[in-house]
Amino acid sequence: MLKQLEFKGLSSRKVKKLAVIFFILCFILCETAYAANALVLYTPYPGISAQPGSNITFPLTVKGSGFVDLEVTSVPSGWTAGIYGNGMRIHRVYVPSDDAAEAELRVKIPSDAKSGSYSLSVKASGAGGTANLPLSIRIDDDAGGADKIEVQYPSLSGPDTASFSFRGTLYNNSGRPRFYSLGADAPEGWQVSFKPAYQSNQITSLSLEAGKSQDLDIIVQPPKGVKAGKYTITAAAVYGSEVAKAELEVVISGTYRLELSTPSGRLNQDLTAGKKGALTLELENSGSANLQGINLSATAPSGWTVTFEPNTIEMLKSGEKKQVTAFITPSAKAIAGDYMVTINATAAETSDSADIRTTIHTSTLWGLVGVVIIIGVVAWVVTTFRKYGRR
Repeated sequence: MLKQLEFKGLSSRKVKKLAVIFFILCFILCETAYAANALVLYTPYPGISAQPGSNITFPLTVKGSGFVDLEVTSVPSGWTAGIYGNGMRIHRVYVPSDDAAEAELRVKIPSDAKSGSYSLSVKASGAGGTANLPLSIRIDDDAGGADKIEVQYPSLSGPDTASFSFRGTLYNNSGRPRFYSLGADAPEGWQVSFKPAYQSNQITSLSLEAGKSQDLDIIVQPPKGVKAGKYTITAAAVYGSEVAKAELEVVISGTYRLELSTPSGRLNQDLTAGKKGALTLELENSGSANLQGINLSATAPSGWTVTFEPNTIEMLKSGEKKQVTAFITPSAKAIAGDYMVTINATAAETSDSADIRTTIHTSTLWGLVGVVIIIGVVAWVVTTFRKYGRR
């Protein structure tokens, strides 16, 4: 009887122990099951350094199940931050079971941000509970990290007829692959194109893996006749709201072109031997740089004289036209016919010339003299014939 009671007591103690162990195992298993569906929000690099005025992207990974709401719960004053997915601003993601959803937190840092550390926070809410992700950005003027375009020689010079090729490198400093659109802000009439380095095909966009870079040739073509001076072109690679820029400078040294003609374009003149004639000439500066001290001269047949009014043009601006009068006096002994007079316009940088075909007509006085002589000869012949014809 006593042995049976001891056995029963022992069995009771064992049962209690087994019950405790059972409840502990159930609790652990329940916690494990809950943890499997718990909401997790993380980023590989929650603390980074950046420069004032830069754009920063934090890649976000959400683990859990079902619909998860995302929101920025804390951002420094004057900063802007938003959550994006596939290029669109979002506030909710769907997480399949045993999988993860991807998003991005894009932060715009003001250009006047002071050095120091700044905190941001992102919250995820869903069926698995809530998760908060604290982030830190340290402002440092020497920090890198944002997407950028680096150009080896950002300033080039040459005439307006030149094509300017800048070698640049685009860096994807984010944690994700990106698809960039390429473009430029240039003065009116300028053309800008992009090519992969050492290739001939033009491109308007490209894809880059995370942490990779691509060398680019940025070709800038100024319009014909553009004036001398400095011009700024901004090349850009755009991903969503983020822009990587490179400031390029083209210095047009100026082209020198001088054109000499007449207002009508006709290069001929009728003159009378021994008499001064006037011919209007037109000088045009068709280059991109101003011309100074343009001198006029002429090459004419022997015995001819050519003068100009004015004889020198002090300044002819780019695109400007001015008229000059050439006074041509043929030799008094010039016989009727065509002659060539070459007029030259010469500046220190360039020159031009025009050949003027000059047609000489004899003087009217000599024509009258000739007529009188002919009449006299005819009268003498008639008189002689009458006088001697009767005999």
